[in-house]
Parts: sequence; structure tokens; C-alpha cells
Amino acid sequence: MPNVSLISLLFLTYVVYSTICDRCCLINHRELPRYDLLKTNSRSRQPIISRRVVANVDECKKFAASKKALGFNFATTRNRTGGRENSCQALQCPEDFNMTTLVPTANCKYYSMYPVLSPPINATVECIPKAGIFILPSEILNYTEARDFCQKRNSSLAHVISEERTEGLGKFVAHNLHRYVGLSSGDDKERIWKNEFGEPLSCFDYRAWGEGEPSHSKGCVALANPSDKSSPPFWKVVPCRVPLPFICEISPL
Repeated sequence: MPNVSLISLLFLTYVVYSTICDRCCLINHRELPRYDLLKTNSRSRQPIISRRVVANVDECKKFAASKKALGFNFATTRNRTGGRENSCQALQCPEDFNMTTLVPTANCKYYSMYPVLSPPINATVECIPKAGIFILPSEILNYTEARDFCQKRNSSLAHVISEERTEGLGKFVAHNLHRYVGLSSGDDKERIWKNEFGEPLSCFDYRAWGEGEPSHSKGCVALANPSDKSSPPFWKVVPCRVPLPFICEISPL
């Protein structure tokens, strides 16, 4: 008769595996991003990732999502034969809070994943193409305080589990001053690294641990830059109680 403790261990392993699998499946089957119409008879001059002739705005939304566009222009124009066609322009970034690159254009509509942003107070707002909109506050807080700060501003500590996010945000991190991002293992007994949405690191292929990291199984992650500018930014584990600068990610619509 098998040992009871062995059966319990096998069952626990199955439960944990199933839970993580479910989380990963949810990540891999997310719905398409939501784009909302923000302006009619207007076109954004934000850099274009790609463009395509489409049948309708829904097809444009799918095309923009496939290119990881943060916004798009949808224009109806006359073609060479005198008929009408719809042009879809997938944009790297959305308009800022002043909509400074939006220009009047007949029969064109501007869609964005983000609402009209409010001017930042004691902070800068940066767009990382294909990734999102991020706030770099001037405050220095511990991890819990930084998390609360972001949440009060319709945002979260930045999700960095991709190359474009880690390297894009690394440009705004001084090599001698790390910034908290949304990755930690300090909230529960699982001791697994998770982002601010509760998604385990094991669900993602990308890693950016620095040399010797993770140095502890429990802690909070800061984004760091090496003094050697030719080396990429990396993740570093620090005690969650340590006050540091941090990066918030604005929630899409």
C-alpha cells in the first residue's frame, strides 16, 4: 500500500500544476485589446507601425492588435477607380494628454487603447512602443507604498516580463538608482515570482535576471542598469521594505 504522505505530495503537486496551467492558459487566451473611438474627423501623427486596407473597423482593430499597436487611424478614402476603401494605420503610441500630434482630417477616426490622459503631477509619462504607457513618479517609496501609489492613479507597478518592456523601460533607469517594477514573491506562501496581475513568471519565456539573481526566493524586483552602457538592463531582487523610485503602468481602457 503506497505511503499516505507520498499520495498527498503527488496530489498537492497535481493541484499546484493545474492551478499554474490554468493561469497560463488564461494569459495565452486573452481577449483582443479594447480600442475606443476618441476623435472623429481627426488623424494621429504618431509613428505608424504598419498599414493595411481593411473591410471595416473591426478588421482594423484585429490588425492593430496583431501589431501590438496602442492606437490606430481608420480612414475612408476614394481609390483610383473612384470607389471607396478603408485604410487602417496601426500606431506605435497613443496621443498624449494634450493630443499634440492630432490633426483635423475629414473621414478619419482616431482610436486608442487609452483614455485621454491627465497631465502628470511630479512625474513624467513615457510611451514604450508596442508595450504601453508608463509613469515615472518623483516619489521614493517601499514596494507596498509604490503599489498603492500606482493603484490610486488607475495604474499598477509596471509589467516587465518581455524584452521590449524591460529594455524599453531600462532607458529611464539611472545605473546607480534602481526602480521597483511589478514582480515580487513576498505576498504569500507560494514563494513564486508573480506580476501585479497574479500571473506567475513560469507562464512566460522571457527572463532578465542579473548575475546571481534571484538572490533570494522572497522579495521584490527592481529594474537596474549596469554601469556598462553596452549591457542590457536587468532584474534585481531587493527587500520590499527598501524605499526606491518606481515605475507605474497606466491601465488601458
